[in-house]
Order: sequence, then C-alpha cells, then structure tokens
Amino acid sequence: MSKIAARRAAMQLIYENMFGGTGGDDTLLGMVEFQSDEEEVAYVYDLVTGAVRHAQETDDIIIKYSPKRELDRIPALSRAVLRLALYELKYCPETPESVIINEAVEMTKRFSVPDDSRFINGLLGAYNRENPRA
Repeated sequence: MSKIAARRAAMQLIYENMFGGTGGDDTLLGMVEFQSDEEEVAYVYDLVTGAVRHAQETDDIIIKYSPKRELDRIPALSRAVLRLALYELKYCPETPESVIINEAVEMTKRFSVPDDSRFINGLLGAYNRENPRA
C-alpha cells in the first residue's frame, strides 16, 4: 500500500468515525486492495487515531481559518480530509507540508465536492503559512 492509499484509507476511516463507526480491520480490508504488512496497517491506524484524538483541535483550526463558512456547512468528507491533513501538518513532521496539502486537495477532488478543493487548499495553505514547522 502506498502512502497515498494509506491516507485515503485513513480519511475514509475518519469519515466513518464521524458518523459513529468504529472502523476496524474489516472496514480497512474492504477499502483498499490489501497487500500490506503490519507496519502499513499500523501507519493507517496511527493517522486515524491521531486525527480522531485531535478532532476538536483541528475543528477549532478549521473554524479559525474559515470565518465565512460554518463548520457544519462543510461537507463531511471535506471535514474528514481537513482533520487528517491538519493532524499531519501539526503532528507528523516527517511528511513534507507540500505533500500533505497536495494529497488533501486531490482526495477532495476525488471524494468530495470538487469545488471544495480550492477551499481546502486555501485553508491548509493559510494555516501552514501562519504555523511553519521549526
């Protein structure tokens, strides 16, 4: 499984969690062409648990950087993408910011409302400019 596929799987599990799902191995197996090892599965679950654990924090960031658009007016899939990307920007310094933002935009184009890709790019870019990594 590539890092891109892992992020897509993580985003889908985050989305499922937003609606009360617990996401588990069965869900993960149903999502991706599963040819991964324990390390790759652990990477997906690390992303999911981190994003879920920090959901309130990332939602507060979304609210701050989206003053004209209420949180509940953002499509759920776009919020799942933002939660994952903001978690990675803040807590995963080994992944380049440009990769995180680009993949978030591409996931939005593929899975959510296509016009939201510009919104997500702008929000993540603004956050990244004001909160550069050390």
